Amino acid sequence: MFRSRPIAPVLAAGIALLGGCAPLEWHKADVTAEIRDRDIAECSVQARGEALRRVPVLYPSEPRTVIDNRGRVVTLNPSRYGDERFSLEQDLLRACMRERGYALQNRTIAVP
Repeated sequence: MFRSRPIAPVLAAGIALLGGCAPLEWHKADVTAEIRDRDIAECSVQARGEALRRVPVLYPSEPRTVIDNRGRVVTLNPSRYGDERFSLEQDLLRACMRERGYALQNRTIAVP
């Protein structure tokens, strides 16, 4: 026997999933795009510098093969520091923008 299922819950779940993929942008009332972009650039430079200070670049991001002091061939794997530094940089960028009064919101896409 065929049972009819209500489509509304399935449709609502699909729309919610698609809405979760919407691009985000920084928003602050009465701020032009130029000022916002300048603030993002300033916060990015500040965040990158602070992240590099806290988690310095110590190792290359790709495996390297070297010879140790005993003459053995050793492969050095990439460090996790790059991922940690990137994550820290993003956290610092968000904190800087919030301190300046911005909030992340779904970007409104103009339809022609």
